[in-house]
Amino acid sequence: MNIPVAPLVAGNCSRLPNGDFALEVFHHTRKETEEKILSSGELWSGPYNLAGTSKLTKVAYVYFTSLPEIRSEADLRRIGMSSNGSIPYQTTSDRSVENVLDLPVYRSITADRTATLAFDVPCQMVAPAHILFHRHVPPNSAYYEVVGSEIVRVAVKPGVELPLVGKSVTADVPELKRFDYVVEGDASTEVRLEAPMRKETTEQVAHLERLNRGLDLFDFWLAHANTDQFTRRSFEARKLRPVEIHREFMTAAARWMMALKVWSVLSARMAMRLNSLSLQKKFSIR
Repeated sequence: MNIPVAPLVAGNCSRLPNGDFALEVFHHTRKETEEKILSSGELWSGPYNLAGTSKLTKVAYVYFTSLPEIRSEADLRRIGMSSNGSIPYQTTSDRSVENVLDLPVYRSITADRTATLAFDVPCQMVAPAHILFHRHVPPNSAYYEVVGSEIVRVAVKPGVELPLVGKSVTADVPELKRFDYVVEGDASTEVRLEAPMRKETTEQVAHLERLNRGLDLFDFWLAHANTDQFTRRSFEARKLRPVEIHREFMTAAARWMMALKVWSVLSARMAMRLNSLSLQKKFSIR
């Protein structure tokens, strides 16, 4: 069955002189940050993974989105954020009751996303999106889901910033970071379900095939039908930085310690009171 593509397409793009296309994407931030970005003439990269909860060592990302505005909690979740710091996901399997994963993500609110900057980013700079495999569960067929389809990332080497020329984002090719694979999660288990968003260091991957000019995707597919395109391939694995204690966890731990101290004091006072009553009872019997 042929499905018209046009109704499913969103956003704008423009043709570049080199034949590539520039996608119009957006960066949502605070008003004061918007002014700093425009005055600096560059976009800063950061080492965070898709969930915004862990730092990577070999790569940094500049984040954009295809959403022109962030107005609701649902919009925040579409770009991997949440006002309560987590997003619920459900497994896909043949279980009678599916498991629910509460995925920790970057905590943010819509009030922090009121200023919008529009940029043109060449397609060749956009990092490939991770994918999630949903197994065959009758009557539904197996399929792949693009993870964070409305999140657009440019991968660069750590410490690299992206210069701005008007609204166009630029970068020297040596400054870009290229990986020949994407993370392939599996929606049937909670651990593998979270892999694309959190565990970008996983070995569960899908390799990318770079097509030379003149070689069509379908030509390659037909020429290599039913052949092993995976075995003996190696790849440069992403690595996470050593675990860091987040300020929120430190605050929570401090609160727990304070609560334990209060409970300890109250328990001691209660014990003293009980001992006092016990002594009174003993002397009254005597």
